[in-house]
Amino acid sequence: MYEDFVDGTVYFSKEQKTMHLKLNVHLQNCTLHYLEGDKVMQADPRNVEMIQLGDVSFIYMNGELVRFIKAEEGVALVKLVKADLDELNKNTHGAYGMSTTSSSVNQIVSIGALGVSNLIYTRMRQERKEGKDLPLIEKYYFIFGDKIVEATRKEVEKSLGDNGKTKLKAFLKQNKIKWKEEASLIKLLEFFYQ
Repeated sequence: MYEDFVDGTVYFSKEQKTMHLKLNVHLQNCTLHYLEGDKVMQADPRNVEMIQLGDVSFIYMNGELVRFIKAEEGVALVKLVKADLDELNKNTHGAYGMSTTSSSVNQIVSIGALGVSNLIYTRMRQERKEGKDLPLIEKYYFIFGDKIVEATRKEVEKSLGDNGKTKLKAFLKQNKIKWKEEASLIKLLEFFYQ
């Protein structure tokens, strides 16, 4: 997720020590990676409560690392950012949509660095320089205790009863909610605790 590994803090759910490490978020698997010397290691998510990278917090949701946006009255808004491998694998670099040899090599090198933990850090940096930027998928979710609902109108309406749908429609109209804007989704948190 980040250009390079950054200083961060891992908070554990059990009675383990808090750790300060060089961290990054793996965009294919949405997992936490850290540096151990010159090796890239993958953290075990089972005991991780929260990760802090600068002023950004991350938590695990269904085994994937998501950015914690905001919580109000037991409802949280989170953002999943993941590599869009389907988009990356579209071969549109050459004539008639055919992939050229050099661009195919760059894609393969980039993909190779994505799927493996315990890589040698210097080798990974070199492969990343030779590859291309990853297209990303960004999705927002609301977390209600153990219930996770994708932050789309269809999914939120599906999670509500008939009375809730009527109230939601009025709230959306009154507050001019735009489902693809983070600020609107933060405002929508108010609906769930009114």
